[in-house]
Amino acid sequence: MEIGSSPLLFLLALSLVFTFSTAQNSNPTASSCSNDRGNFTAGSAYETNLNAVLSSFSSIAANDYGFYNLSIGQTPDQVNAIALCRGDVQPDVCLSCIDNATTEITSVCPNQKEAGIWYDFCMLRYSNRSIIGVLDRSIVIQLVNPSNVTDAASFNTALNNMLVDLMNRASSGGSLRKFATGNVIDPVLQPIYALEQCSPDLTQEDCTTCLETTLSVIPGCCGGRRGAQVILPSCFVRFEMERFFQEPTNETTSNSNNNNNTSRIIIAVVVPVASVAIIIVCVYFFLRARKKKEIVESKIKRPSNHF
Repeated sequence: MEIGSSPLLFLLALSLVFTFSTAQNSNPTASSCSNDRGNFTAGSAYETNLNAVLSSFSSIAANDYGFYNLSIGQTPDQVNAIALCRGDVQPDVCLSCIDNATTEITSVCPNQKEAGIWYDFCMLRYSNRSIIGVLDRSIVIQLVNPSNVTDAASFNTALNNMLVDLMNRASSGGSLRKFATGNVIDPVLQPIYALEQCSPDLTQEDCTTCLETTLSVIPGCCGGRRGAQVILPSCFVRFEMERFFQEPTNETTSNSNNNNNTSRIIIAVVVPVASVAIIIVCVYFFLRARKKKEIVESKIKRPSNHF
């Protein structure tokens, strides 16, 4: 390969890195299209109001807590919408995720008056009924890692204890954020990382009720599994054996392993992205060095004399 083509290779590889780093933000993990609240028709007042609400999210000002709600129109064509970002996500990533959600949700649910879509970093819901400050447990979404842990009994006990603690911490949050993360290592050295969050417009009691529902589902769907998410419209819980969140610096962090108190983390995509970037740089300089070697060898060669 000639060195002249390596800058193009370098740029293409960087493009792949950027695509990888935004993948978690662009791919929905779950969606719900409810027919219970009815459907709307093209050109209707409800569709006009829905489009207005979704487009309004693109111009909202970023805040530090990642919760937004909008309402447009009058009953029965009023559209009420909530957007909520995960509590550890930066504002720019949050708004980017919400922007993706506003584009994708009408593709997934093209004519439902009530719908929701969930990503790793955010969620978006809308309805023709009031949803602000209203506890909603109408659907339960389960996303389960098919792999099992080595010692299920030890893992489940440690997981349950931590999830109860995180539920209490998250529900006691203020009106801007109800969010908690934590990690623990069980007696047989199995690491567990978990996150719980409620829509912050809920009361403490409603948030507790919502998270209790998610925790009651886990033994049946996800006990002994390496990871899972249980999602309700008003709250969700997630646990994994690898860290998947950015460690916040506020009181909502729970760390049950004192040896990890000094550990700090950047969002999980940084490590693989950095690794790919290093590989790209190494390939670039390898190709460059090889080209220089070829040039030097061509200069020192002499024609053979035949006697």
